[in-house]
Order: sequence, then C-alpha cells, then structure tokens
Amino acid sequence: QRRMRLPLVAGVCITVPVISILILANSGIFGFDESAHTRRSAMTDKESTASEAKNINGVDHGKQVEMYDKDTGLKYLLYTPSAHPANGLLGEKNEKKGAKNWPLLVFLHGAGESGSGSAMGLVADGITGCPPVELHHKRAVPELHTNFVVASPRTARGWGDSDRLKTFTKNLLANKSLLIDSKRTYLTGVSMGGAGVWRGAPTGLFAALVPVCAAGMARPSEVADELKIPPLLCFARLTWALRQVSVPVWAFHGANDDVVPVGYTDRNIAALKKAKPELEIRYTRYEKSPGPIGYPGYDGHASWMQVYTGKDYTDGTTTYKGHHGPELFKWMLSKSLG
Repeated sequence: QRRMRLPLVAGVCITVPVISILILANSGIFGFDESAHTRRSAMTDKESTASEAKNINGVDHGKQVEMYDKDTGLKYLLYTPSAHPANGLLGEKNEKKGAKNWPLLVFLHGAGESGSGSAMGLVADGITGCPPVELHHKRAVPELHTNFVVASPRTARGWGDSDRLKTFTKNLLANKSLLIDSKRTYLTGVSMGGAGVWRGAPTGLFAALVPVCAAGMARPSEVADELKIPPLLCFARLTWALRQVSVPVWAFHGANDDVVPVGYTDRNIAALKKAKPELEIRYTRYEKSPGPIGYPGYDGHASWMQVYTGKDYTDGTTTYKGHHGPELFKWMLSKSLG
C-alpha cells in the first residue's frame, strides 16, 4: 500500500498510509469535499431488509428499521429492544404514565460506509462487530441489545458538522414514542466516526464519549493552555472540540493500525488528561487489532471488532485478544448527565 509523509507542525513529519489522509478529509477536519473520497463496503447500497424482533435460542432480540430525519437529511437505522413499547409501534404515541425511559446510543460509521443511499448500507462486512451489524444479525451482546435504543445515521459528508449531529440527536430525544432518557445518551464511532465523536463533545447532549480508532488529533499545548491558532485548521477545529469535553471518555485504538496511526489517540488522550485531570478518561490500547473484513492491507484498523463484542475475534490464523462489549455498555449505563 502506498504511503506518503504528511507534514504536521514545526517541520515534523509522520509517515501514514495515503488512505489515512482520505479518512481525515472525510472527517471534515481538513475542509475538503467530504463526499469525494470514500472506500466502498462490499454491501453498501445493496438492497436489504430491516431486521424484525425475534426470539433466538430463548433470547429475545429487538428490531432495527430504516428511518429518515427530514431536518438533517440523514437516513439512519433505529434499533429498539424487544421490551421497548415502541417495538412494532413506531410512529404511534407511547407516553404511558410511569413507562421506562431508555438509554440512547448514537453510532457514527467510518469513511468506508459513507453514502447517500439506504442506511442498510451500514450492515456491511467491513464494520462487522459494530452495533448496526451485530444488532441486524442478532449477535449483539445482551448488555447492548436489551438495554439501548440505538441510532446509526449514514452520511456522505463526514461528521464535521456538530450542529447537524446535535439536531439529529435532539430530534430523537423529542420523539415521545421512543421514550429516551435525555440524561443517558451516549456517542460512539469508528475511524472517521471516531473523529465525529470528538466533534460531538460541544453539543452537550452526551453523557459519555467512546471514540474508536479515531481520525484526527490535537496539539496538547493548545488543549491545556490558551487556545492559539495552529498552522493547520484541522488542529484548531479538533482542539476546540476537545476543549469542550466535560463528560467521561473511554477511547480505543489498535497499536498496529496502518490506516489511522495510534499516535492520534495517544496524543488526544494525553492532551485531555493534562487539560482536564478531573475527568474520568479511560484508554484501551490494543497491542494487536485485526483488519476489516474484505479490506486486505488495512491491518490493525478494525479495533471495533474487539470493542463492541463479547468474545475474542479470530480470522482463522490469529486470535485478537479483547472483547470489551459487556464491560463497555455497563460502563456507559453508569454515566448520566447531571
């Protein structure tokens, strides 16, 4: 795979795969045309059907359907657990007195799933292990599929517009049929979507942030000290977002990531810890992560297969240690906005 040296600041360079630059562009932090550079997933835009609520081996699973948010133009997959009163009643009113309010998880996809077609394009081999895929195939860990309403929007423009994400999330919170607990709303995303998680911090809507192999990094001195205008706009924009983080963070990254260098997350977490020592900040740095299914040469980038799942992943030759799903989702549920 071709590589190039990317100049950063003060004459320092790092060597990254060319695809890393494309992911950063799609992240909306360079100001490029975010729809111009995408890698396509094997299942993107193919016809598929929504998953219905089912009992599998004695376990009740909810259903996932495609929805559309007219204010943002985002198509998205919406999952409701089997016990949710809106399961099968989407669009009807369910404001029953004393009804349980449900936690909401918003998942942001990476560059490979970008597109303006059906949100079912998120049910893709390339993000096997991520919430929309695992929920669709009834493989999600119980801590996820029984406890959370999950919204997975699809974009062709990257996740650089935090106002768009804020509007999308507020519309979900305002939907009385969904019975969302506005104090227990969480944001997670992978790669380009991980950058979107950092950018979502200023919205003030999320009780915890979980960026996975996130693209983009800030300059620690600018997070910890007075904000200055750095040489590249991308640093200014991401640094500003990091300065707004005020809730618990659990970040993940594979040390062998050939697409988005692990140094990005190393640097962001170091900056946050220095700037905001009062915050709960966790960082899981996998020694070795797999590549996405169907993407040879993208070694180490699919740390999400270790983050959201309940068992170690094996590709037939290598077993990748780490299955944080049960612990992660329990951790999320322990966090709420004041």
